[in-house]
Amino acid sequence: MNKYTTLLPKMAVTNIRKNGSIYFPYIGVSIFAVFTYFVFDLILKNDIMYTLPKGAYALVLVQIGFALLGIIMVPFLYYTNSFLIKRRKRELGLYSILGLEKKHIGIMMFWESAVIYGIVVAAAVVLGLVFSRLVFLLLLNLAKMPVNVKFSISPAAIWDTVVFYAFVTGLNLLVNLVQVGKANPVELMSDARSGEKEPKRIGIFSLAGLLMLGAGYAMALKAQLDNKIFLDFFFAVLFVIIGTYLLFTSGSIAFLRFIKRRKRYYYRAENFITVSGMLYRMKKNAASLSNICIFSTMVIITVVCTVAVYLDMGTIVTSNFSREFEVLFCGDGAVNQTELREQAILLAAKNGVVLEDEIGYSYVEIRAYKKGDRFCLEGDSYDYSGWTKLLMMTQEEYNLLEGTEERLQPGEVLLFCSGPDFGYDSVWLEDMELNVKRELSESKVDRKLPDNTFDNRYVLVFADREQLHAASMVYGVDGYHRISRLYGFRPEGEEGNVDGFSWEMEKYVQGLEEFAGYTDHRENMREQESMYGGLLFIGIFFGSIFLICLLIIMYYKQITEGFEDQKNFEIMQKVGMDGEDIRRTVRRQISMVFGLPLVGALLHTAAGMHMVYMLLGAIGFFEAALLTACAIGGCIVFALVYLLSYRRTSMAYYRIVKRMN
Repeated sequence: MNKYTTLLPKMAVTNIRKNGSIYFPYIGVSIFAVFTYFVFDLILKNDIMYTLPKGAYALVLVQIGFALLGIIMVPFLYYTNSFLIKRRKRELGLYSILGLEKKHIGIMMFWESAVIYGIVVAAAVVLGLVFSRLVFLLLLNLAKMPVNVKFSISPAAIWDTVVFYAFVTGLNLLVNLVQVGKANPVELMSDARSGEKEPKRIGIFSLAGLLMLGAGYAMALKAQLDNKIFLDFFFAVLFVIIGTYLLFTSGSIAFLRFIKRRKRYYYRAENFITVSGMLYRMKKNAASLSNICIFSTMVIITVVCTVAVYLDMGTIVTSNFSREFEVLFCGDGAVNQTELREQAILLAAKNGVVLEDEIGYSYVEIRAYKKGDRFCLEGDSYDYSGWTKLLMMTQEEYNLLEGTEERLQPGEVLLFCSGPDFGYDSVWLEDMELNVKRELSESKVDRKLPDNTFDNRYVLVFADREQLHAASMVYGVDGYHRISRLYGFRPEGEEGNVDGFSWEMEKYVQGLEEFAGYTDHRENMREQESMYGGLLFIGIFFGSIFLICLLIIMYYKQITEGFEDQKNFEIMQKVGMDGEDIRRTVRRQISMVFGLPLVGALLHTAAGMHMVYMLLGAIGFFEAALLTACAIGGCIVFALVYLLSYRRTSMAYYRIVKRMN
């Protein structure tokens, strides 16, 4: 037993060194995964994140990203380990035939895992310590937070990383030991080259895959920006993933069987080998192909969303605020509007500031629940999209605001909605019916966003004060004495000058009659910039992770299948197939194998763009043309990257199958 105590660790190290072609890529993949985990945790555990201004937003987003990262990395590392153990089974079977007991093989595998564990953790931690500050500065920059901060190293993050990879290594080792322990030496020797059994009930599963994919697509295409959008998104993604797997598993087999029955096509050398080779490893092929398809979709959508949000950041941040500064008065409307504006201009000039985008109007505000063409006083308290605000103003006030000369008759109104068009010829205020003379497509009161179904505002313009009062009394509001007056503006100037103006302006309006509030939205806008900057950071990081995971899966798939097909092509050469025939067959097989996930990813992306648009609407993004352009550009760029990766992997595959000479 003593000889095994020293022999097995040495064998473990020798195995890793001599099988570098399969071990080194696995070690590199593991270092990348653990490095990513460590950097995220290091940022999360950094004390400065809890003290930075607006850091709470970025902190929450990093916490969400960190949880998702752990969920992604465990199955990903398990998946890459499956390639490794499949390549090792022949070698382990040979050890068993030569007299090494399974317990000794298990101990040797333990030492291999321990050596790899030590290398991976050490390399990941060192790389994390070197590059974590750079990644942290990227987060701060995107989140518009101070970058002149001290970044500290948290021992807790190192410990978390050690424990995380220990769990992954233990899980993979346990699975490997079970697989080796259950198989006899002959099975181990042949398992690396064994094909997959055809799945049963192919027709049923193919139909189920189509139905699941159709259900996911339908949910995505019908998605609306309401309180169920995130739940719908979850189920749509779930259905698409299941449908993709079923179609690649069973649907692809049904398609290959169909091709096989076409005798003229099938019994041609290149087609015969291509179709037979795909049928040979159908289930394993389907698992990797479906993963490639899903990761490809994730890469495209993540990149598209990240680029679109980055390009529209300014509009998103300002969409929730009509003006940076707002003064509100409530009462009988006694405030002198002209005097208020003149004083604001004087204070601005005194502080070296110029007022832009000035707006001022009087209105009566009502909170109501919309049911079709009717605005009710009562409604479903949980239906947030149903509750809205009615801003009622007179024809005179509207003409002053918009610079128009509208003329309304009693019982007529002009109507504007900041969201989707109202779309009715009449409007009911409880039991009061009013004729909609014209629905307005724009207004200075608010920005028109036809796809926004949340927090909408309706502007109703009445012929005179009496008509407005009668309408507001339907909701128990006195239209003569419950008047609100808004004065908004955007001061242009240096930050210090704007601060000085804001302080004096607030002091002035607080002394006016009917003063109700003074709001400086700049801090809220900076907080939103911080939050959306954190989203950009998550998008960049996860887009990179998804892309690297995709490339790794493609690489492992080609390398593993190259070794599996090596003997097959050797036999084909012996029966007369030359090098050019092999190259043409390889090209055809790989084109078919890798073309399917790309086509699937592009279809998934096209079907999902509407739902993505609705999801982005939750943060104020409503630029459909920009998202479409980003989606088209993203698909083109990704397809080029994908095809480049395909060419590289096909070359590696060809080199492997040609090594028999």
